[in-house]
Amino acid sequence: MENRIKLRLSLYGIISAISYIYLILTPNPGISIPIFFIIQMVSLYLIVKGKTEVKNIKGLLLMIPIFTISLNHFISASNLWGPTNFLAVVFLYSVMFLVLDDKLDLKRLNIYGILKAVVNVFEPLINFIVPFKWIAERSKNKEKNILVKRILLGIAVSIPCVLFLITMLSSADMIFYNNFVSFNKWFADLFNFFHIFKIIMGAFTGLYLFGHLYSVFSENDNSIVNLAEKGPFSAKKVKGDVIVLNILLVSILIIYTIFIAIQFKYLFSSGELPYGLNYAEYARRGFFEMVFLSVLNIALILLTTYLLKDKIYGEKNIWSSATRIMLIYLCIITGIMLISSYYRMYLYDSAYGFTRLRVLVYMFLIFEGLGLVATLIYIIKHNFSILAVYAAVGIAFYLTLNLVKIDEIIAERNIDMYFAGQTESLDMDYLMSLSADASPQIMRLMDKEVEIITRNKARIYMEGLNELYARSEYGWRSYNLSVEKTKELLLTNSDKLKFKYD
Repeated sequence: MENRIKLRLSLYGIISAISYIYLILTPNPGISIPIFFIIQMVSLYLIVKGKTEVKNIKGLLLMIPIFTISLNHFISASNLWGPTNFLAVVFLYSVMFLVLDDKLDLKRLNIYGILKAVVNVFEPLINFIVPFKWIAERSKNKEKNILVKRILLGIAVSIPCVLFLITMLSSADMIFYNNFVSFNKWFADLFNFFHIFKIIMGAFTGLYLFGHLYSVFSENDNSIVNLAEKGPFSAKKVKGDVIVLNILLVSILIIYTIFIAIQFKYLFSSGELPYGLNYAEYARRGFFEMVFLSVLNIALILLTTYLLKDKIYGEKNIWSSATRIMLIYLCIITGIMLISSYYRMYLYDSAYGFTRLRVLVYMFLIFEGLGLVATLIYIIKHNFSILAVYAAVGIAFYLTLNLVKIDEIIAERNIDMYFAGQTESLDMDYLMSLSADASPQIMRLMDKEVEIITRNKARIYMEGLNELYARSEYGWRSYNLSVEKTKELLLTNSDKLKFKYD
């Protein structure tokens, strides 16, 4: 590898480490997180642009969903997606570097490709030692480097000795101690556990990102992904029996047909429910089962098309035609189940309001519907990678979750229902558990027309946010649209934060 490339890769690792420490490992990171990924985008583009080692520069387009995910910390005050965002970004980085190295074709994505991306997450770990090897190579047979080593060794020995001496002299002489108070504070801050943790995490991040990019430029074939390709993943394709699977499909479709008939009789036509059930309870009891079954149906369709691909689309006989018709019918039934699930949730939240889970399920059903439409087209035409479409729909779903303020939607819907008289009471304990995204809506409850218990719970929530922001460290790196909006709201409504009995 050329020294020029080594220098650029090393600089990328250093820039990644420093920017991660300064922008990510800061109290209450906000706008600094998307800034970090802007730096990543620019750095990677400048390094890979025009390089023959980079086989597919279009892989950098995956920085777009990564950047979109990072906007969550700038737009919303909720930490709901923090852990999953971390995992999503790590996975997308793995995919991006595989695409850059032309080891993954997203247009023909399959299960093996997904497994390859998962395995590649660990690829940078084996490259951690590479920068140190480069340093060792440069230091061979050079007297100057021997001198540098001796100087560094002298400094390494001197530092603990000097610090020990200062400590002892400070204990022996009060004047000397007072003159070193400022130094002691600086020293304590420097070797604070959190600072050491930041340095360790920054170094790990820099080496990890360096390891990913190094694998793109490296000519070594002993990567984890290449070794996996030579392993058990190259197993012989499994094929299914068309008669057995058709019997299974017939059995399932008979049960589903009866079930759908019941849906039309009681749910969609608003018929009288048996056993004393009301529609809210009827909707709640079957909802999650419906969503689960709809996902299983799609999985069954994909499994059947995979096992019988050659027979369904290669042969023309009564069995293959029957299989395709049944798969289309199952797809239609799944669509009706999704509509039923959506309607059931609508009936339930009309009575009890929104929660995070209910809003998430609404959004999931919409995107699952898009996936189901793609599945139906796939059954009929079968000329594209359905997993690539699912991946696109899945990424779109996850990006939407990061950009939508779910807590604000929940608070607005529930409070609107309360003011409209659709509910007898408002679950303030649940609303108070939401993030600051809900604060503009909860502030509406501090109106003098609201009953005193609800009003004072809203005041406690807002006062809690006020105290939190007062004692927390918020610099420019912590700038967050939702937090700033809440601060302005608290400032303009400071008189309402006082406890009132009437």
